[in-house]
Amino acid sequence: MMDGKLTFRAVAEAVALLLGAASMIYMSRVVGPEYVGFSAATSAVLLLLTRFADGGLTALSSQRLARDDDTLGALLALTVPPKIVLSCAVIAATLLVVRFAGIDPRLAYFLSTAVFLIFFEVFSPAWVFVALGEINTASFIRVAQSSIYALVVFAFIRAPLDWQKLPYIMVLNSALGCVLALLFLGRHRVRALDRRQFGSTYGRKIRQAFAESRHFLKADLSLYVFTTSDRLILYYFATPHAVGIYEAAYKIINPFYAISSIVTPTMFRPLAQSFKQGTPAAVLSRFTFLMLVGTVPLGFFLLLFSESIIITLYGPSFSESIACLQVLGFAITLGYAAGAIVLPFSAWNMAREYGATMTYGNIFNVLLNIALIPSLGGVGAALSTVAAKLAVALAAYRHFRNVTDYPILSDLLLFAVMACVPLLLVLALGLAVENAVILMTVYAASYAVLVLVLVRTRYSRLWKDAV
Repeated sequence: MMDGKLTFRAVAEAVALLLGAASMIYMSRVVGPEYVGFSAATSAVLLLLTRFADGGLTALSSQRLARDDDTLGALLALTVPPKIVLSCAVIAATLLVVRFAGIDPRLAYFLSTAVFLIFFEVFSPAWVFVALGEINTASFIRVAQSSIYALVVFAFIRAPLDWQKLPYIMVLNSALGCVLALLFLGRHRVRALDRRQFGSTYGRKIRQAFAESRHFLKADLSLYVFTTSDRLILYYFATPHAVGIYEAAYKIINPFYAISSIVTPTMFRPLAQSFKQGTPAAVLSRFTFLMLVGTVPLGFFLLLFSESIIITLYGPSFSESIACLQVLGFAITLGYAAGAIVLPFSAWNMAREYGATMTYGNIFNVLLNIALIPSLGGVGAALSTVAAKLAVALAAYRHFRNVTDYPILSDLLLFAVMACVPLLLVLALGLAVENAVILMTVYAASYAVLVLVLVRTRYSRLWKDAV
């Protein structure tokens, strides 16, 4: 049964995202949108630099270890020295650029202080546990790191001037994850690198590793463009305040991304096996249901209730986030619609189609950000994100139809209609009732009833045949 396969890692991811959102909300209320913007812009810059400092070596090592192509000691000997050199070089270059580039002094302070997290992010051996299938260990580290980070934020961010502590907390968070991973790595009795690797052929092995890892670096950069580049573009064309407004809205939808981390790994093998056997319909019906049932209505829900949510969580100083959140809700709606179409490609040996689809979405996203942000600010970034999700869905659907006749469009339209019915009900009821909590409850309850009817009338028969 699907319910029995929900992994601890997925639950941990959801908990970590919720802790991150709670920390962000608290921090935002204390320091205000401008310094939230500086923090978000700093994170975006350093995340990009971390990708380059890693060079794709972590992903390459993960693949080799998972396939038992190399031992852990050999992989650490091959990758740790170049990672240290690259991270130190990137840190030094960043400090030089920050000093002489003439950027905002506050952003310079954030970057020059937090830049050292690059070393901890690159050096961390957390990838080992995923590659070895030790999912519970990786999950424990994730939850422990997020919990301690939240405690530190609540303990040290107490007044507006405490924004100066934010970059130190960023470094502490990365260092904590690295230390926890190193402690658990001791269970594998890795006391030293495999010295046999440091022979006359070591340089050739390093060059070969980088030749292979560049493909993984491209994938990392593609994901970065799709998920994070909008903060940098927004900072460049707008203000730190605008970045903070946008980031506050984005943090509210961020926990919903955990749904994919629950559903996709659990359904990966059934998707692959059913496609191989030529009978994907039953598994696809369950996969699309799980991907869409909690995500399609979010856009419609936030269209109604963003004002109440923003004011309650962040306060009046973040009122500009309301419009961003009203748009970003549909990033989840359309994002999961796209995900329901494109994510099975990875199980169906359609890597080329998956890569082409994501590349198209990335290009479209960047171009729209550049076009819309100068005039619309955070709302422009939100519109670009939503449009990019739609572009991915449309591009992926063409490939989807080439390999299966499963009527996924009817699923998407059905859930959209089901999300609109409570919307109309709440709009009508809102003429007489002003209490937002009551209206939210009506929306959720009426949608739940529709879902129950749908399961009993449409899906129960199909699921009996699921792999």
